Amino acid sequence: MRCLLLFVVGIVLQCVVGDFDNGFLCYPWGLILAVNYLYLLILLHSQRSKWRWVNSLSDHYASVSALGSMVIMTIIFGLTRQDASTEGLVGLLGFSRMTSSWPFNLLLFYFTTTVGLAVVDDLHHWRQRGLAAMMSHVAVFVVLTCGMFGSADKMRVTVNAHLERPTVEGVDATGVSHTLPFAITLKEFVMEEYPPKLYLLDTKMESSSEDFLSVDNAKAEGNIDGWHLAVERSLDMAGRMPDSEEWIEMVHTGATPAVYLKATNSATGESYSGWVSCGSHIFEPSYLRLGERYAIAMPRRDAKRYLSRVDVEQMSGERKRFDIEVNHPARIGAWRIYQVGYDTARGRWSSVSVLECVKDGWYSAIHIALWLMLSAGVVMFVTAGGRSFAKGGKSASAPKKCDSQQKKTTL
Repeated sequence: MRCLLLFVVGIVLQCVVGDFDNGFLCYPWGLILAVNYLYLLILLHSQRSKWRWVNSLSDHYASVSALGSMVIMTIIFGLTRQDASTEGLVGLLGFSRMTSSWPFNLLLFYFTTTVGLAVVDDLHHWRQRGLAAMMSHVAVFVVLTCGMFGSADKMRVTVNAHLERPTVEGVDATGVSHTLPFAITLKEFVMEEYPPKLYLLDTKMESSSEDFLSVDNAKAEGNIDGWHLAVERSLDMAGRMPDSEEWIEMVHTGATPAVYLKATNSATGESYSGWVSCGSHIFEPSYLRLGERYAIAMPRRDAKRYLSRVDVEQMSGERKRFDIEVNHPARIGAWRIYQVGYDTARGRWSSVSVLECVKDGWYSAIHIALWLMLSAGVVMFVTAGGRSFAKGGKSASAPKKCDSQQKKTTL
């Protein structure tokens, strides 16, 4: 009932006030409020014998109900598209902007409070508490507290890094420009691509075949919807003159894969030969026409792996070089630089790399808490295994009592 009441209050506030604005949590006010919040939890725990309602905030019923409410809100969070839309019932309730909605934030604050009171109680009675459980509670509380009170200090900007051109500005989600405390210079963009693929196009139905032929070698061949395709020549980097249909090997910016193949109709025996290429920002693509209706086409190659080799120069003059890859960001103090995109029109020849710079001053505390949680799992595994081994050893080595009087006494 308490969680339901908080949810209803949050819905009312969402409809009347609008989205929850966390701007007041900017440094140093977020840190000040976090310290006072911790002090209030300790004060409440010390007065729990006088105030019965404090006990109801830290008992098992409150913990389970608060956790259950957060699980439900998180499921809604995951199943709802997150954007700035306020249309419809979902937009009105704030579910499309969950982290800014009043119901989510009120229930999150309530859940964090129950965890915080459990942590204070664990530390007060640490001799009677399990080490693994206490470490887990502390880790979760630190993560939740930093996530709440440090939410306004997180900055996320997008940077378009150009080749050999220092960039010191980024743009956030609202379009506002921010000056970074360092300059990013793109030195090289590297991309690995999957082998070219050949599809059968139906120009009448404006569709392509589901099957395709992967040109992973110079003599690839296969069947697609009644047509036998045989690659006779394959070029990984090729180009052609403006008035020519023939592709030649070329090591140059904008070079693109091209194959010369023969397509034979398995039913009629008709055959066609010619060049097929996906083209690039310099060269137009080539298609092999198979009569009036069908054609063989090669779409743009899919990126297998790409990274940006950048130089980062800080205000102090210190310069570092990083290879930034997807899921492998660079770290500069409280900033992290992620690879998020590139110029898709130019592909492997892109001279622009799209990077995302994220600043989170509370990240160090969260990082320590996550390692503490991992350590708690190790402690739990070791201590549980030790007790099980001890019990097993004791039962295995215990002497059997054969005296009937002892059995009678025991019974």
